[in-house]
Amino acid sequence: MLRRFILTIGILLLITLNINAEDYVDMVDKGNDAFIQKDYETAMENYHMAETEIPESPELFYNMANVSFNLEDYERAVENYTKALNSPDINMEAMANYNLGNTYFKMGDYQKAIESYENSLKINPEDLDSKFNLELARKMLKENTKPEQQDQDQQQQEQQQDEQQQQEQQEEDQQKEDQEQQQQDEEQKEQEQQQKQQQEDKEMSKEDAERILNALKDDEQDIQKKIKRMQAAGTYSGRDW
Repeated sequence: MLRRFILTIGILLLITLNINAEDYVDMVDKGNDAFIQKDYETAMENYHMAETEIPESPELFYNMANVSFNLEDYERAVENYTKALNSPDINMEAMANYNLGNTYFKMGDYQKAIESYENSLKINPEDLDSKFNLELARKMLKENTKPEQQDQDQQQQEQQQDEQQQQEQQEEDQQKEDQEQQQQDEEQKEQEQQQKQQQEDKEMSKEDAERILNALKDDEQDIQKKIKRMQAAGTYSGRDW
């Protein structure tokens, strides 16, 4: 049979032995009475006054945590229930863990609620309320983490796709850059070859011009020699026999 979620917040009626702080006991009693009447503000005021008499009391922290819980100040309730765990009384520790679990449940922190209920059951394994709330917290954790896990998986998948696309784009850009660099290298090499060929052609043209000039000089010298021979022959004045 399904049971309703139990939020049992009890008051610890403090019994102080061998202590002369009558004001402390009186203020705690007034705080407890106000709590029963659901006058939580007055209850907290009396607990705070009692705290000035005996500070660092785990029992008082427990009662103040109960007030904070009912005022829906869950963060302050967690703080005081945690302080109450320092009690040497194992029953107090079990109750503080149980109510700490209830507080975390209200805050929607089901993982910490589970841990608190488990801690309570370590001390009091037969506590049915802790068992029931533990299973309920586990169910809520499963139901609430499933969509979140799906979102995380989807985000992770999308991230992987983005990273893959970025990698492919980088490879494509790198390939394009390599091709452009190769083309530039080939163009530069071709240009250097053309410049070398032009330089060689220029040097060859200069050599040909020098050969032609030398040949012309040789021809001119031969012509001058022939002219001189002809002139010498035309001025012969000897006798013919």
